[in-house]
Amino acid sequence: MSEWKKLLSIAGITLAVYLAMKYLLPYVIPFLIAYIMVHLLNPVTEKICRRILWRKEVIVSVLLTVLLAVCFLGIYLFYGLVMEQLQRVALNFDSWYACVCGFIDRGCLWAEERFGIEVESVREFIYSGIESATDQIKVYIVPGVVNYSVKYLKKLANAGLFVLMLFVAIVLLMKDYDEICEKLEAWQLYRHIHNIMERMWKQGGMYLKAQAVIIGVVMILCTAGLRLLGNPYFLLLGIGIGLMDALPFIGTGTVLVPMAAVYLFQRKFRLAFGHVGLFLLTYIVREFLEPRLIGKRLGVYPIVMVIVVYAGMYLFGAAGVVYGPVALLLIREIWEEISFTDSGK
Repeated sequence: MSEWKKLLSIAGITLAVYLAMKYLLPYVIPFLIAYIMVHLLNPVTEKICRRILWRKEVIVSVLLTVLLAVCFLGIYLFYGLVMEQLQRVALNFDSWYACVCGFIDRGCLWAEERFGIEVESVREFIYSGIESATDQIKVYIVPGVVNYSVKYLKKLANAGLFVLMLFVAIVLLMKDYDEICEKLEAWQLYRHIHNIMERMWKQGGMYLKAQAVIIGVVMILCTAGLRLLGNPYFLLLGIGIGLMDALPFIGTGTVLVPMAAVYLFQRKFRLAFGHVGLFLLTYIVREFLEPRLIGKRLGVYPIVMVIVVYAGMYLFGAAGVVYGPVALLLIREIWEEISFTDSGK
């Protein structure tokens, strides 16, 4: 195959993958998740089925019920902690406002003493911006939360319907899983798709597992570190910083370094050095884990992974953190399957 044909083939595969993930995936994702869950649970259900004389769909129903109960309990406890800290933020809003104003006043006074600069106009400009932002919160955001409460309830109902549909799809698919697989094996197209999915499962599963491990470790380190430093919002900040660390060009330093600078300016040296130390710790942990869990296993250079994640976020939004690398793997595996089939001929 000539170089131009290769380039055109890869471009066509890339376009097809993009269109499928952009427009088709939202409609089939519940059933795709159901297939993945059945693929994961099938070995477990078969082992249980050999020990007790239950049908596979009954066993998977029990397993899913236990799994959902554990997940809902965890979400309930997590929600309680998050709401407690959000209430604390709301109750201490005035003190936070006074603290920010005091910080601005001290900064302006320091600039006047050191450089002899008249900063009254700068101070008024900053205060006007803060007051405008505060008014926006009071006028738009708070009423918006009330006005859109029905919308949020609808989203919650849709999420419940999604979980119910997923539950039913998994049970029904598990019931006929072996027979479906046996019949599909007779199709040549299915065998090609199966080969692609098998390789995708190994490569993509490793990537998702690695990302989950890294994000989880960073969240735990940030949450525990902020808790030790006495931050009353350790859970909210720890989760937020961990999620931000997963984004390209944005890391834990985006939050921890400015916090350290504020504490240093306030002469709270223990807190300042503690936040710097926490930033260095999370940075070293990510630098240690990322190439071992992601780069080497995927066979992709780190810079390529950053480009793919950035492109995925631009095309798919926040979900592009996952969609981008998955699309790259899918394009690569489809091309390898086509090349292998052509060479076989």
